[in-house]
Amino acid sequence: MDDFQINARKWGFLDNPAEYIEPETSGLQLDPLKRQFRTAKEILFRLADGRGVLLADDVGLGKTTVGALVAWVVACQDKRVRIYAPNEVLRRRWAEELERHVPMLQKLGASCDRIKQGEVGKLKAGRIQIATHHALVKSHANNELRTACDLMIIDEAHRAKGDGSAFNEALRNLGDCAKRKLILTATPFSIRIAELEQLLQFVGASPLELEPVRHYAEELKRLYDLGDGHDVDCESERLVSAARAATNALQPYVIRHDIDDLSALERKHFGAVSPEPWEIPVASATQEDLTLLLRMDRILQITQERKGERRNDPRFHVGWQHVSTTLERAERTNGKTDLSADWHIKMATNTLSAKRTQPHPKIAAVSEALRPLLDAGEKVLVFCHYRATASELLGALEQSLKVESVSPIGPHEKVWRAAWEESLRPIKDSLVTPIIDWLCTLGLCRQIGGWLGEPAGTAKDLAYQLATIRPRNASSSSRVPTICEAAMTLTESLLDMQSTSTRALLRRIVSDQNLFGGSTSHFPGRLDDGLRVMGAWSHDGPSKRSKTLYTGEPDIVLALFNSPFGPDVLVTTDRLSEGVNLHRCCRHLIHYELDPSPARTLQRNGRVRRVDSWAALTGRPICYAYPMFGGTRDEKAVGVMGQRINAFGLLLGGVPSLDGEPDISEQSFAEKVLKCARKKIKSVNQRLSCKV
Repeated sequence: MDDFQINARKWGFLDNPAEYIEPETSGLQLDPLKRQFRTAKEILFRLADGRGVLLADDVGLGKTTVGALVAWVVACQDKRVRIYAPNEVLRRRWAEELERHVPMLQKLGASCDRIKQGEVGKLKAGRIQIATHHALVKSHANNELRTACDLMIIDEAHRAKGDGSAFNEALRNLGDCAKRKLILTATPFSIRIAELEQLLQFVGASPLELEPVRHYAEELKRLYDLGDGHDVDCESERLVSAARAATNALQPYVIRHDIDDLSALERKHFGAVSPEPWEIPVASATQEDLTLLLRMDRILQITQERKGERRNDPRFHVGWQHVSTTLERAERTNGKTDLSADWHIKMATNTLSAKRTQPHPKIAAVSEALRPLLDAGEKVLVFCHYRATASELLGALEQSLKVESVSPIGPHEKVWRAAWEESLRPIKDSLVTPIIDWLCTLGLCRQIGGWLGEPAGTAKDLAYQLATIRPRNASSSSRVPTICEAAMTLTESLLDMQSTSTRALLRRIVSDQNLFGGSTSHFPGRLDDGLRVMGAWSHDGPSKRSKTLYTGEPDIVLALFNSPFGPDVLVTTDRLSEGVNLHRCCRHLIHYELDPSPARTLQRNGRVRRVDSWAALTGRPICYAYPMFGGTRDEKAVGVMGQRINAFGLLLGGVPSLDGEPDISEQSFAEKVLKCARKKIKSVNQRLSCKV
């Protein structure tokens, strides 16, 4: 007998978002909250009816807020709730989200005492435990039966893809330990429809119910096998019919909203994507370049250390560093025993030596595109797939974007310090001192002084400027916080008790341990040395690091990049492509290197298109760039990604293509059919949303 029973009268507050938002001070916005409340209500009704739910809202729409509301309603009816987040950063974010609703839900019984963080363990009624995916895997590996609960929420559930992953196995073996399951992901599958099927079965769908979904996926795949001899209109109707049947099968279990289908009022909170693609022109590969790339493929083939190793490497097409590393490895492996291999290695080494006198063409193009943006006060986010590529790009940008003369702007350092001490007076924490020290360094004074134009000469007048002027060339009529307000937000973020890694860094700075190079650069990013970039990814080897690479917990990097202060450019890997905010001061994103999965690309884009993004605050569009090294495998990868994203969007709705609409004469037969069917399929997909 199912004893999961919840009283619908307990979530009556979800009918009144305006009343809910009146007493709160934690940044909730009414228009997004209306949709989030409708979604939470629908999820609760489905849970009460005995079903699990897959919430597949587009990236940035606030799935964590919806999940927190559902968790509180269930927990406040003496039910046990377990939430599994992908990592420690997102675990803390869940805790913060739950805590910010406590003041509004106290009448319901919400309190911070109900929130339990850490390892999986026995859970009392009425409690919410937040753990990581790793904790669930560890519990499963140890055969611990301590995961029983009434509601289990799995965040970023697409990480369970892959039949061999430990997380996948842990989920499949949970059995009936959770009476109801809510899974959250904007990207339920990447390329294989089996990934979506698996998540749906986890929330209760049967294989028979999912047959129409499989059929629709087969119809999509079939299009690419057809030639131009088939009828576009006929195949389009066939695809729409299959889409309609698949959507009907998904409806009982899936809820999805797309940003572009929201009301005009709500869309304003996210900012618009530029209607014109942001093109970064890259010089096409020369014949010498192509010869080198082909030679590298040959070297991989004839110097394999293990049978079955790959015979090409996409990293060869986006930078020179990995080519050099591979040649060194091949030379050691070959040991001059194979004359053919030895000849190819020597020829490639000679060509590469000449090439490395200049940056890789793609790196040079990105550097050229960044310079005018930085001069205009913009921040830019750059994603790479491999750390080797990211390292080479970061090192090159350090040099090409460096400010040669870091001359002081404004009054003496003592005046800056007095102004900041007055501005940050409300914050009572001994660790605020190293933050003020940083704000008074040469690099920050130069940066902030540039925003002020003519910094005042007295502390009182300077504090007034900080409290009234907006940073990064934002207009006075925009919703951008003032310099002082931004500094207050940054300081509160850095001093957050949940961020133990950042507080530990601050304590080390107080004890006179200079952590990040330079004479006064206490935080990541060496503005005092004229550097304008910062890198963030883990590093597990002794190889040379770029000057501005930060390898620790990313909390401080996220805080700095989400503020107007500090480095203008963040180069990172997919370590920061999911579940984190990078939108507060950034509306430009460059996909320097693509992951093969369209899901990853969409997750990256979602870092800058979120509620109250810089684009929304400034009224300027979000720009995505996909530069490609023409004539190489890199160019093909961008084209393939466009097709994959189009196919992905046709199943779950609303995903734009990488480029503008190409001329139909240049399209394959499959693309002609998809273009013809897209409008009808998008309308069908909208059935998955929660209507008013």
